[in-house]
Amino acid sequence: MPKSILIVEDSEIVSMHLQKVLQRAQYKVLDIKNSGEDAIHYIKEHTPSLIIMDVMLEGKYDGIETSIEINKIKDIPVIYLTALNDRKTFDRAKLTFPNTFLSKPFAEAELLSNIELSLFKHEADKQKKESQKLLSTILDNIKSCLIVIDSDYKIKYLNKFTANLLNTLPEILLEFKLGDDIKLSDLKDEPLSISLLKEINQNDILTQKIIYINFAGRRFPINNVHIAKAKFFNLQQEQFLIMFNDASESLQKLEKEKKEKRMRLAAQIEGAETERSRVSRELHDGLGQMLNVVKMNAKSLIEEKSIKDKLVELINASIEESHKISENLMPSKLKIFDLKSSLEDLCSTFDSKEFKINFNTNLNSGDLEQIKINIYRIVQEALSNIQKHSKAKNVSIQLYKQSTEVRLSIEDDGKGFDLEKAKRDSGKNKSHGLFNMIDRVKSMGGTIDIDSSSKLGTNIIININSKTHA
Repeated sequence: MPKSILIVEDSEIVSMHLQKVLQRAQYKVLDIKNSGEDAIHYIKEHTPSLIIMDVMLEGKYDGIETSIEINKIKDIPVIYLTALNDRKTFDRAKLTFPNTFLSKPFAEAELLSNIELSLFKHEADKQKKESQKLLSTILDNIKSCLIVIDSDYKIKYLNKFTANLLNTLPEILLEFKLGDDIKLSDLKDEPLSISLLKEINQNDILTQKIIYINFAGRRFPINNVHIAKAKFFNLQQEQFLIMFNDASESLQKLEKEKKEKRMRLAAQIEGAETERSRVSRELHDGLGQMLNVVKMNAKSLIEEKSIKDKLVELINASIEESHKISENLMPSKLKIFDLKSSLEDLCSTFDSKEFKINFNTNLNSGDLEQIKINIYRIVQEALSNIQKHSKAKNVSIQLYKQSTEVRLSIEDDGKGFDLEKAKRDSGKNKSHGLFNMIDRVKSMGGTIDIDSSSKLGTNIIININSKTHA
């Protein structure tokens, strides 16, 4: 079927010549219009394969303005004919994306070759657009988030799942730069570099962990991030396809598991504290009282003074030791006084000729009542470890509550220890104290960082969200 052409030309001589040339070349001339208004009206009802347009039309619209109006209605290739060769006319014509710009008078062969090229180019562009539309439809229906970026990390395409995740429209994010306008970070909000994109291989996996994509002041959890080199919408430029999943449900599940684990750990610690309290009472009320009875009987039944004195001395030492054990198991002051006073008393107990303790806190009376026993036990365990192993001369304990954060730091200038070895020994029933501290921190949903070296001693920093334990 021959291609159809509309001629828009206000010169009858030129239009008749064009018609003869086109008909000889087996093209079908649909009509000849001598004004822009008539051409626009005609296009509303008909669709020629191509339009030959005179630039200098008489009437309301010249040829360039007519092309602009026609492009609003239909996508039809245009070849301009003009007797003008000035730069201003050429620049105006460029804005309408014409296929060819021919000067009058034109050669017949030149006209026909340009018509053939214009029709071929338009058909190729049409197929490319349809292919891109089909590709976009396919990508939009993939149940994963997709972003296509160029080698400068500018976004060239994103599917609807990505736009829905980021709660925005796809066109808003086009040309945004990944790493600047949109950032990646880990669960601790530490930024993740994407410079490795230029070095990756096909189907390379960036991470299997949950990370965040940050946009417009909000962060969205994602996982299963795959990055691959690709060529989708511009075959001349290197591009990268980034595929990932919305990890909101996975993160909720992870947080739920962490919370359940924390609750189990807290229940275990609470059970242990209850047992400590029971044993402490029995030591104080049972064994302590029994030793006092033995001492009284020894005084009345044994006549030999030296034997009596020695036995009473041993019994007194046993009573004192049982009181110490009872106090360590459940400090009586912790039941009566607040955390600040209890820690001050604990520090005074350890403060000796072996090492000096500098304790500072901004806690007020009654602060952190719900977790005071855990804080107390952590400090107690740390001081016990320092006393037994560190050979420290100075110990600094700083406990501060600021906004919603509680920060506890315990630092000594002792000989330090090998943390990795301590972790290995924990499986051999060694280093229980250190990992009891870690378990207590985890049970409160906090974090603990331990830094130890032979030259600088040991520094333990614990952070807890006080909002959870108000």
